[in-house]
Amino acid sequence: MTRSRSLVLLVLALVTVTLCSGCGHRWDERHRAARERAAQQKVAEAEAQIRATDAAMTKAAQAKDLDKTVSGYAPDAIMFLPNTPPVHGIEAIRKVWQSMLAAQGSNVTITPIALDVARSADLAWERATYSADVIDKKGKTSTQTGEAVVIWKKQNDGSWKIVADLGAANQ
Repeated sequence: MTRSRSLVLLVLALVTVTLCSGCGHRWDERHRAARERAAQQKVAEAEAQIRATDAAMTKAAQAKDLDKTVSGYAPDAIMFLPNTPPVHGIEAIRKVWQSMLAAQGSNVTITPIALDVARSADLAWERATYSADVIDKKGKTSTQTGEAVVIWKKQNDGSWKIVADLGAANQ
């Protein structure tokens, strides 16, 4: 009788262990799914913030509002323009934008093509096309077009700022 009782207890213990190990697997899957949903939500929020900042900067450039145009750049940002040395820092970028806005007509468009936010939701890159009417020193207007790649970084205050702006003019 003790032997059959021991056998029953052993079988019950094995069944319990088997059932519990299945519960742990489902718990891990639920946690993994919850973490994935949270990561996707962070990425979606980041995309929305970047698109809003981008749109505000474009609107500011169209209005020739220098302060709002450069407000989306990080203090240590770098800008690469065609046929010029790299521009380092917000004050130098401000001077570049000041001269660009002075040379522009009323038509400035920046059209985002792609935006990809890292899963960590702290870094993103964007590809865009741009078009601007430029008035030369003789008063002649021409349209300049090109493409850009912009690197965005989430700041300590939660805002998104451009840390690298790389433009390439179409020829």
